[in-house]
Amino acid sequence: MISQRVAGLKPSIIREMFARKKPSSIDLTLGEPALPPDPEIMEAAWQSLRAGAQGYTPNAGLPELRSLIARHHALPGRDTEAHVIVTVGSQEAVFLAMATTLDVGDEVLIPEPGYPAYRNIAQMLGAIAVPYPISRDTGLVARADAIAARISARTRLLITNSPSNPFGTVDSEVELAQIAALGITILSDEIYADLYYPAGKPPSIARMSPNAMLATGLSKSCALTGQRLGYLIAPTAVVPKAILAHQLLVTCAPRLAQLAAIEVFRQPEYLVKHLAYYRETRAAIEKARGDLELFVGDGAFYAILDVSKHAQGDPLKLALELLDAEDVVAVPGTAFGAGGEWFFRLSYAAGPEAISEGLRRINRFLLRH
Repeated sequence: MISQRVAGLKPSIIREMFARKKPSSIDLTLGEPALPPDPEIMEAAWQSLRAGAQGYTPNAGLPELRSLIARHHALPGRDTEAHVIVTVGSQEAVFLAMATTLDVGDEVLIPEPGYPAYRNIAQMLGAIAVPYPISRDTGLVARADAIAARISARTRLLITNSPSNPFGTVDSEVELAQIAALGITILSDEIYADLYYPAGKPPSIARMSPNAMLATGLSKSCALTGQRLGYLIAPTAVVPKAILAHQLLVTCAPRLAQLAAIEVFRQPEYLVKHLAYYRETRAAIEKARGDLELFVGDGAFYAILDVSKHAQGDPLKLALELLDAEDVVAVPGTAFGAGGEWFFRLSYAAGPEAISEGLRRINRFLLRH
């Protein structure tokens, strides 16, 4: 009764670790901000909802929101509301982009270790996920030569993710330009682009390639995970078919979430308002890291802990031992695919107190180990 595509899906190790936490645990698993959404955003959304319509929105989203999103990103050739689809979270935006461009048997290039949904969505669509390495040898970023070596006659789509999950690394403008020059259709997952700690904005491959699609949302930057507000920006040829797929999946994104997003894009300083909190958290990491071999990238809210001396190729076993011994929940790198045997991903979205106490306990555990 179960299709082979669905039967072959694997549960998320991230969620499995999250499910093991106890009320007393220091939880460093999910990429979910501990901060609440800014209350004025939600209050403005509620006021708009009470004063106006409360039913379905157009399938692609409220026209005002789509226009605000298009103007905010101002992607060359994709800068009007006709290029924007408002989705139920950024993951639906990723799904739509893949579903609209991939047929059964097509190949999609995905980063690995990387966000596990890319591989699972490809499997559900009957496409073939071909990983390109994100490793210490590549500097934990995408490399054009590694991607080029994996392009075949069946390649239809390349997915990039910068700032990245799990590493928080940011691909350089030079490298992204070389990747764009490969001429493949690109989906740029930029859900962490507003969580960038150097001055300015991170480079975006979507600005370099006229046929690139961009998937993102407000879950991370504005702590709106529960509102499920994402969007896809795509070329003219893609959007009508992606809207049809979106219509079949969910009809439209929730009206309240769209109204909250309108408030955000009317005042886009909300997109970076939480950076100060995360900078404080990053400073706390430096104070608490001790002798841990820890890497903190320029974006997102993840720290990477090298556990290769302790894990013996099985970081999941080590993570379970850590939970039992110190009541700290961490994500083993194998949750993100092959090549993740050497690290834990530690989310510092929980804030400075949680990550500081978590690092102290991890340090104590590894010293004993």
